[in-house]
Amino acid sequence: MPLIARIRDLRQNVWLALVISFGLFALAFALRFAFGDLLGNVPFITLFPAILVSALIGGIWIGIAVTLLSGIAAIYWFLPPYHSLALTWPEGVVTMLFFFATAAIQLAVIDILNRATDEAAAQRDRTAVMFQELQHRVANNMQFVASILRLQERAIEADPQAGARLLADIRRRFDTMARIHRRLYDPAGVSMPLTQYFQSLCTDVLEASGAKNVVCVVNATHADLDPQRMLTLSLLVTEAITNSVKHAFKGEQQGTITVQFDHNDAGYAVTVQDNGPGLPDGFRIENSPSLGFRIMRSLATQLGGQISFSGPGMSTRLVFPQ
Repeated sequence: MPLIARIRDLRQNVWLALVISFGLFALAFALRFAFGDLLGNVPFITLFPAILVSALIGGIWIGIAVTLLSGIAAIYWFLPPYHSLALTWPEGVVTMLFFFATAAIQLAVIDILNRATDEAAAQRDRTAVMFQELQHRVANNMQFVASILRLQERAIEADPQAGARLLADIRRRFDTMARIHRRLYDPAGVSMPLTQYFQSLCTDVLEASGAKNVVCVVNATHADLDPQRMLTLSLLVTEAITNSVKHAFKGEQQGTITVQFDHNDAGYAVTVQDNGPGLPDGFRIENSPSLGFRIMRSLATQLGGQISFSGPGMSTRLVFPQ
């Protein structure tokens, strides 16, 4: 593999490949000329290796150039009438036809080999990049999981009696992360419109919470977000929807949650809003011990954005750059 990589690198350096290829041609010609009549029955024996190696290290066009030079040299020096570009009929013509046919087969085989080598190298490079990206994403996700566990640990320390409920919240959040991962990396979902994607996300949350009295309305414009940012955004939207389901609608109360996603040259904006009673009078988000609010603020920071909470109802709005 290192040799193949070196040959590929050499092929990308056109001038160096030209110098080496024409040097090989000169060496092959000199050898053929030196052996003289000893190679009279095989006049092209030293030229074919030069053509093959030139095409391998220089590509198809340099291989063709060396082939033409070799053909002209063979006609002028090694085929009668010597020192002339004229060809005898039928011997000289048939000989040169076989020469060019053989050289063409060589060039075609080497070109196929070069293309396969380049594709294999490109695939290897893509795989290496994807592996590094995967490592980065796994590290980020593990860091996020660790952050949630630290927050829950503090909550349990403050209220040991709520340990079971808080552990159930952890399980729910991890289940949500798993579902989002499966959806993001499902080949069938790569081209899914954002409206459909967020609608499926809402459906997952509503089904998991058993909130049959709540409907979710989504309106999203098209945008290309990389999977890592989509994961972070999905977790934040899920947290906002979950917060509305838990606190905005009591009992069998009917409710609507609206998810709006827009973007312009300045960046992206997503708003999750319910038609519930809103925040209590005097309630201050920054003083709230709610894990959900802290998680949303943390996710907003990961996206490099600003998150705000307001009314009517409960409105969570995130603005983040492209």
